[in-house]
Amino acid sequence: MKNYLLDKIIRLFVWCLLRFSRQTRRAFAHWLATQIFNRSNKTRLRACDNIAKALPEMDEEQIKELALTSYKNIVFGLFECFWLPELDKKTKIVCDEQTLELLHHNNGVSIATMHMSCYELAPFAVQKLLGAVTTLSKIPPFVRSAKHCYQQANITVIDKNQPHALLSLMTAARKKQAICLHADHYANELPISFFSRKTSAPSGAAMLSAYAKTPLLICYCTLKENGHYQVVIETLRSTPVDYNKAAIAQATQALYSRFEQIIRQHPEQWYWSYNRWRK
Repeated sequence: MKNYLLDKIIRLFVWCLLRFSRQTRRAFAHWLATQIFNRSNKTRLRACDNIAKALPEMDEEQIKELALTSYKNIVFGLFECFWLPELDKKTKIVCDEQTLELLHHNNGVSIATMHMSCYELAPFAVQKLLGAVTTLSKIPPFVRSAKHCYQQANITVIDKNQPHALLSLMTAARKKQAICLHADHYANELPISFFSRKTSAPSGAAMLSAYAKTPLLICYCTLKENGHYQVVIETLRSTPVDYNKAAIAQATQALYSRFEQIIRQHPEQWYWSYNRWRK
């Protein structure tokens, strides 16, 4: 009953937001992000600590400013995930010829995505190019309407909380579908180096490339000054990852090395508040 009521409140909240202009929604998202950032010690301190570890050349004021800016962008991006089709005309997809060819081979692809800006625009952009895409998401039980948002955007979503989610993902991979997986968070699966620090990462994107014998791509989204989005899709490996532990680990490290380059280019777009360097 509690989850049902919370979902209704969220639906009402989203409906109310859509009555306003996008500029007003953005201003509200930035205001809300600032309130949460200033009042949530855990979110603020973790973001600042992560930035200090990754970018030690920054001073305390620069770190705090970057943490707040990135948090504003991610909160606004999270809001916009609820109305992805509306962003179609405000989104530019950047994809080189080799990557576009791999996408259209109909042999499937494993795509690693990042928590940057409106991060669900990544599978949405792939769907616009191919007509179909599958993603895995951990949908909170009190946000039942999230599935409706994916359906509106023509994205097939596998709820990570549901039984046999991994089996469903493997089945989609075996059917040579395009699969997008968030790959930049912490997971106690493979040891890697990230910003010259030891941590662990999820192996899903590389593992699916090996399992389904598909190329391994990267997709990420940035919000431009004019309020439009740019979604970049690029090739990490044009050939499948070998199906063994060492090859999957090597591919995952290559993935994270590229993530680091992207984050250094767009640090204000990335969500820094995850606990990524756990001991």
